[in-house]
Parts: sequence; C-alpha cells; structure tokens
Amino acid sequence: MLPIKDLNLDLMKESIFGMDTKVDGFTIVDRKYSDNESLPTFMLANITPVTTNIEYNIERIKTIARLASEKGVNVLVLPELPVSGYVWDNEDEVFPHLEKCATTAPIVEEMIDYIRGLMEYDGLEILFFNNIEHDGENFFDTTYVIGKENDYLDTKYQKIILTPIEKKYFKTGTDQRLVVNTKYGKLGITICYDLVFTGLAEKYSYEDNVDAIINSAAWRRDSVREYPLLNYRTTNYYEYIWDLKHAALSSHNQVWSIGCTCVGTFDRTGDAFVGGSGFWNPSGIPLVQASKNYEELLILRNIDIAKHLRNQAVEDFNYSLDYDAVWRKVEDIEPKILSV
Repeated sequence: MLPIKDLNLDLMKESIFGMDTKVDGFTIVDRKYSDNESLPTFMLANITPVTTNIEYNIERIKTIARLASEKGVNVLVLPELPVSGYVWDNEDEVFPHLEKCATTAPIVEEMIDYIRGLMEYDGLEILFFNNIEHDGENFFDTTYVIGKENDYLDTKYQKIILTPIEKKYFKTGTDQRLVVNTKYGKLGITICYDLVFTGLAEKYSYEDNVDAIINSAAWRRDSVREYPLLNYRTTNYYEYIWDLKHAALSSHNQVWSIGCTCVGTFDRTGDAFVGGSGFWNPSGIPLVQASKNYEELLILRNIDIAKHLRNQAVEDFNYSLDYDAVWRKVEDIEPKILSV
C-alpha cells in the first residue's frame, strides 16, 4: 500500500494532469512549461541502477535514450553512476567494478555510439552522462556532456566535493568548472554532494552567468534528526536537504536548478535513494518532481531557460533584476570582533 502522501500525489496526477503513460517498463511523466515549441524539452531519468549487472544498466540507458528521442526530448540527464551503480564499502570488489564501467570501456563506448546514432534524428541533442573516468592510475567521478559530434572525453566536469566513502575510490576533481554554451542557454554542472556547498553555484551564477545548473546525484534519503522536547523527529533528513538545497540554490543565485538522482533501494546496502528528480526555477519553486519512491522518466517541455521570469514580477519584487543591480561580492577583510 502506498504511503498517504504518495497516494494523494498519484490521485492528483490523474485528476489534474491526466494519466501518465508506461512504455517499455518505464512510467513517463510528461509535463509542459510553455507552449513555445522552440524552447528545449528535458528528460530526467529518476531510476534505480544496480551494481550486480552492468549489462542490465547499459540496456536500460539505451532504452531511456531511445524513448527520449521518440518523445522529442532535446536534453537527457542521467543520475550519478548509472552504469556501475553507486560505490559500497568493499575495495576488493569496487575497484575492478569501476574499471569495467569506465567511460573508455568497450561496452560503454558502444552505448555512447548508440545514443549518438539517435542524435542523427530530430530531437535528442545533448546527454548529461555521469560515469567513471579512469586515467590509468586514478578514478574520477565525472559528468560528460555528449553531443552529436563533440569530443565528450574533454567536455567533462570532475566532482569536487567527495563524500567519505567516495574518497576511498575517487580522486578529487581539479576545481575547474564546465560551462556548456547551447542555443538554449548557458549550463553549469555539479555532481551530487557539490550541491550542499554554495561557493561553486555562486561562481557559476555570478562569474560565469549560467542560466541553469545541472546536478546528477545518487542522493540518499534516510538520516535521523530528533528533538524530543520539541516533539520533532524525522527519518528522512537527507530528503529534506535535497529539496531544500535545490530551492535555495535556484532562488539565491537566480538560475534554474535541475537535479536528477537515483530512486529506490541500493542493492548493496538496502539504503534508500531519495528520488524526487526535478526542476526548480529561479523563484526557488519546485515546478515538477518525479516520484520519491518509484522509477519515472520525467519530461518537462518547452522550458524558458535563458529568459526566466522576465515577464513576471514587474511591479512586485523581481529578484533577478535586484541581484543584477544590487548584489556585489563581499570583500575578504578581517571581521570586527567585540565582546559584550
């Protein structure tokens, strides 16, 4: 039986938006931001990769890419480590596993060739593909931006902020940001835990002037926070942080925050991934999110990435204009310290 919250959400989808479709084993949630078909359509793969079957993951990614092409999607975003699945605490198993799943491995190269073949037709133009980069000595948690013909091995962003378990397997990235110029706007890239730390997003927003920040993640759900005297307890603290950080990033930096994460149960540990892949516009509002319990391919059509909110809030507070006119970098000077 579904939890009450999810049951209500499913009923709302049926009554307001119409029934969502199921194709080739995937539920496809298809929403429209505007009627302007010259604007881009995004798909987020809110899915559950496994660590025990690389070929299974590969075939599902190919199916997702084919469905994206058939549905007229321009930009496809995959979650973190969709080929290998997330890492676990067994170095003897994980290191050989990562090497098999590296982007230069034949099975992954064949998958990329297949997806690029789909780009020969109208529709799919860009794939944000997080995977393992292996330089022969070190592994990096890397997002590649793959177009029809670009050098995707060089069009990459290496994860900067690694969690404790990731530090066992991956080397920290170079701190070099990646700004992707597209005909739809400028896109910056972060990976999972990067989302928590504000400095990277601020640089993308105020120095690089991106219109959207894309985050691929394998974000956990469960963590307990309890305050007995206030009669407050949550077991899903990381879920709260996922939603909070996207809303804060988008509203503070006046950019779109687009997050694609895994959902469901991690096959190695039984931990839950948060799901809730979605789109936060520069107001900080989550316009649409995928399920936090089940796999869904979430489509949002005709997104106004580059001219967000310019037709709104003319007389009310227009944060975008205020930030342009008022915001300045705070100088790095010593604080005044006084005792009271």
